[in-house]
Amino acid sequence: MPVIGDRLRHHEPIARRAGHGQALAEFAIVAPLFFLMVFFVVQIGLIFAAQNGLVDGVRNAARRAATYRINDQSFDSTVWGSICSTIATELDRQLSDSRTGIVGYNAANRTRTIAYEWQQNPGGGDSFLVAHVSATYRNQLYVPLVSFFLDAIDGTIDNKIQLSASEQMRVENPALAPSPMPSVPACP
Repeated sequence: MPVIGDRLRHHEPIARRAGHGQALAEFAIVAPLFFLMVFFVVQIGLIFAAQNGLVDGVRNAARRAATYRINDQSFDSTVWGSICSTIATELDRQLSDSRTGIVGYNAANRTRTIAYEWQQNPGGGDSFLVAHVSATYRNQLYVPLVSFFLDAIDGTIDNKIQLSASEQMRVENPALAPSPMPSVPACP
């Protein structure tokens, strides 16, 4: 009987040594998938941060657009250009803000639309203006392998993903009731 016990004692270290490389092989199989998922979460976080910055910037620009007192003199080309320019500047300032804006903001990747439209007051004959501000931003994708999967979502392969936001707010003016409503010029 002691012979069997001696054989088992000699084989135990060999059995333990055989399993040492198994963990390394399992890690080599699992690690690429694990790191791909981690980098995917990081890239998605950057995209959501950019979307939140875009929405916040558009909302603040629309809020700024709604504060203007619009009257007949506002439709003069110099005054109207100044109003549109101020709103566009506010949008760019908000988007480039290091705290609440878009990380790595580049104005060349942004398109914007600023417009006003007349709407009829539901309770009476007065009309009011509604300010519309919308922006589209081509956000840079930073994580190389993950960007390969996300890049074609918006229809183009350019290492950027298209984000958009839109907001409208009522301009609180004294009642304007001219007989034909003046046409609202487009903002450049």
